[in-house]
Amino acid sequence: MFQIKEGTLIRNVGMYENFNSYMDSTKEKVALVLWILRKTNLTDGNSYESIYNAFRGIYTSDLVDIFFSNRVEFEKELASYHLDLNDNFYSIRPQDINSLFNVEKKDKVHLQSNDMTTFERQNEKYLTALCTKPFMLLAGISGTGKSRIVREFAFKCCPKELQDKDGTTPGNYCMIEVKPNWHDSTELLGYWSNLQEKYIFTKFVKFLVKAKMYPDVPFFVCLDEMNLAPVEQYFAEFLSVLETRRIVKDDDGERIKIKSGALVDKDYFKTFGAIGDKHLENDRQIYFKLFNINEKEEMDKIKCESKSLLEEGLTLPENVYIIGTVNMDDTTHQFSRKVIDRAMTIEMNGGALEDIFKDEDELTYSESPLTMDSLRNKYVTAKEVIKKCDAVAADEQISNYIQGKTGKGLPQRLQSINMVLSGTPFTVSYRVMNELTLYLAVLLDKAEEDGKEVTFDTFIPYVETAIDKILLMKILPRVEGDDEMFRISEKERRVNELDSQVNDEDDMSHEFTKLDWLKQIAPQHTEDNKEEYMAVDKLSEMIDRLNRQSFTRYWP
Repeated sequence: MFQIKEGTLIRNVGMYENFNSYMDSTKEKVALVLWILRKTNLTDGNSYESIYNAFRGIYTSDLVDIFFSNRVEFEKELASYHLDLNDNFYSIRPQDINSLFNVEKKDKVHLQSNDMTTFERQNEKYLTALCTKPFMLLAGISGTGKSRIVREFAFKCCPKELQDKDGTTPGNYCMIEVKPNWHDSTELLGYWSNLQEKYIFTKFVKFLVKAKMYPDVPFFVCLDEMNLAPVEQYFAEFLSVLETRRIVKDDDGERIKIKSGALVDKDYFKTFGAIGDKHLENDRQIYFKLFNINEKEEMDKIKCESKSLLEEGLTLPENVYIIGTVNMDDTTHQFSRKVIDRAMTIEMNGGALEDIFKDEDELTYSESPLTMDSLRNKYVTAKEVIKKCDAVAADEQISNYIQGKTGKGLPQRLQSINMVLSGTPFTVSYRVMNELTLYLAVLLDKAEEDGKEVTFDTFIPYVETAIDKILLMKILPRVEGDDEMFRISEKERRVNELDSQVNDEDDMSHEFTKLDWLKQIAPQHTEDNKEEYMAVDKLSEMIDRLNRQSFTRYWP
C-alpha cells in the first residue's frame, strides 16, 4: 500500500492487492486508518461514517473496500479507542506504525520473512558496515568463511529475475580472484588495445554496467585473496574514486542518488561500436552488447534508459558493494593506512567447528530478498547526518554532542584516542571522524526503524557502540610496532597521572604502555555485554602479544 522514499510515505496503487497479506487483522487496519487521519478534521466526531467518508476522500474505492470490508468488526474495534484523533495521534511517528508489522505472519507474502529476519539479526555488523560505506574488508585465517558470507549476502538480496536455475551463482554476485602479478588497474578496469583498436572490458567493468540496469538490487563483488597483490597499486583508481562520492539532489534539495567520479572514461563507451547499423544510444544498449544479449524477452526485462555511460563514463554504481577477503600471512602484502582508512574492516575468526554439521543451507534464495532499502548509504558526509538523520535533527542536545559543541562530544572522544596515539604514526583525522559519525547515524536510524525512542540518555550507548566498532574497524588495524613504539614518555606519564606498571589477568605485572592506556579509555564491557564492546578484548590480545614477543599488531 505504501512505499517509503527518503523518509516519506507515498501511495503505490500497484501494491493495494497485497494489502491483506501485510495486515490480516481488523485491529491493525483500524490503527493505521486512525493514524492516517490524525490531522484530519472529522465532520462528525469519531464515528464510523465520519472516518469512512474522510478516508474515501483520500484513497481509491478499491483500497477503501479493503480497509472497510467488515463494518461490524471495524466499529467493534473502533469502540476500544478513546482518543481525540487530532491531538493524541498527532505525535505518532511512522516507526510507531512500522511496529505493527513485527507480528509474525503465517502467509509467505509479507514484509520480512522469518529467514530474512534471522539473517539480518545474525549479520547485523556486516549490514551496518555496508550501510556506512560500500567497501569492506573481511580478515582472518584461511577457511573461516570470508568469501562464503559475501555469496550469502548475494543470495539473500537476489530477486527472481537474477536467480540461476541450479542455485549456485546469483546474478548479483561477481567473484574476482586476485593474482599475485597484479601491479596496475588494467586487470580490474581494462585497457585500450592498440592491436585490436578497441577497449578491453573486464569482468569487473561488465558487472558494474550490469548493476546499473538493476538500481534497486544490491550487487556484490568479492575480491578474493585481495592482498595477494599490492592493493595500493592495482586498486589505486578505485580508492580515489571512492572518495569522490557525493549525494546528488533535485531542485527541492531532496536526495536522488550517490554519484562518484568515473572509473572508465566515457570515450571508451562511445567507441564501443554499434548494434547492426545503429550506434549505441544509451546504457541499456551498451549492456546488451557487453553481454551479447539479443533475445527480445531478455531485452524487455531492462527498462533503463540512462545515457550516463556515454555522457559521464562508468561511475561507481550506488548499489555495488565491494568486499575484499584478506589473509595476513607470509604470502600476502600488508595494507597501508591509505587502504585501511577507506575500508570498513571486520575480523572473522570462524565459529564453533561443530556448526558445519548443522542441517542448514545459508546459500539459498529468499522469498523476500533484501533490497536497497536495507543497504542504501543515506549519508556520505557528517554534515548530512546533522541535517538529515531524524534522531539528530530532532534533538539539539544530540546534535551538539555529535558536533562537539558541548566540549565533551564525539570529536573530543576521538581526540582522546589521538592523544594516546600521539608520537606514533597511527593517529587519525577527518576521514575517520566522518565515518564514525556516519556509523553512529546508521545505528540511530536502525533504532528508530525498530520503533525505539532515541533520547539523549538512550543515545549515549549508541555512541559507545560506534566508538567500539570504529576502533576495531579503522584504528586498531593501523596499529603495529615494538616495545619502543608504544612506550609512554615520562612527561606523558606525569602530566596524565599514569601508572608505570599494570597487572594482567594472571596477576603478572608489565609496563603500562600506550596500548594499556588505549584500553582504559575504550568502551568497557561487563560479563553481560561482552558481544557489544569488543575493542578492549582485542587490545588485551595485542598487549599480551607485545609482552610475549616484544612486537604486536592487530592481525593474528
